Amino acid sequence: MIDILLATYNGEKYIKSQILSLISQSYTDWRLIIHDDGSTDATVDIIKELSVIDNRIRLIEDGVSCKSAALNFMHLLKYSTSRYIMFCDQDDIWFDNKVEYMYCAIRCTDENMPSVLYTNAYVWCPLIGITGTATLTFPKDINSLLFLNSGIQGCASIFNASMRELMLKWDGALAMHDHLLHLLGCTVGKIYYENLPLMLYRNHEHNVTGNTRTNKNDIRTICSAMGHPVVCKKHYDAVDKFRRIYDDFLEDDMKYIIDEYLDLPNRSLFQKIVCIVTNRFRCYDSVSRILVKLFLKPYIK
Repeated sequence: MIDILLATYNGEKYIKSQILSLISQSYTDWRLIIHDDGSTDATVDIIKELSVIDNRIRLIEDGVSCKSAALNFMHLLKYSTSRYIMFCDQDDIWFDNKVEYMYCAIRCTDENMPSVLYTNAYVWCPLIGITGTATLTFPKDINSLLFLNSGIQGCASIFNASMRELMLKWDGALAMHDHLLHLLGCTVGKIYYENLPLMLYRNHEHNVTGNTRTNKNDIRTICSAMGHPVVCKKHYDAVDKFRRIYDDFLEDDMKYIIDEYLDLPNRSLFQKIVCIVTNRFRCYDSVSRILVKLFLKPYIK
């Protein structure tokens, strides 16, 4: 069985179409575990209505208030017991072969090694249509992940029970659950990619992570983000905490790279440049992209 973990909050506009897309999956041996974070709309009523017609849907009503999507997903992990786990957002639509395809891909990997596999998604604006794909880069090492300020969407992933147990070692505040998953995949475990869109990632004004870029070289998007820092502080702090929590699991070379990244705010511009080039830090698989940002943007905030 596969556990699909769905964190909800005020999603009455979209939750029914998302759950119906799960019910329509070609692979049927799954259960949907849902935890609502205090919705004030009809979200919970819709979930209960659908759970009556499909007993694979389980709503957790434990009175816990997480107050963030990241912590809601982390809370859901505690209820997962299956060999494989998928994160699910409340506002997307999964293609009917998504679960089957991803399950067949990851079951070929070593279950004892913490592993995560990612596919892609179409970015979908309901009033416009499909505008591109959501994942534009596929980092396989920590050097190419740290300066992205995030991880690949959790809703595009499937991971095994060994990875779940590692994630559950986290304690306290967290930037995003999928950031942690990606950090673990690039350091302690194994990470795999299948560049195939298997869902519609709905872009709307209430997205937790904001609008999704569909072209990494789009000048308009780059200019609109000029005020954004090279390094986002909440993700920097998450990496700092990650380094401390998972110290016993990290190889020495991983510790060194992370420590170099964490020390960069204390260095001069010249020292930053030398460190980035020497350690081959990359963003969208480009060292020069980070170097250009150093001259155009604030470093961290």
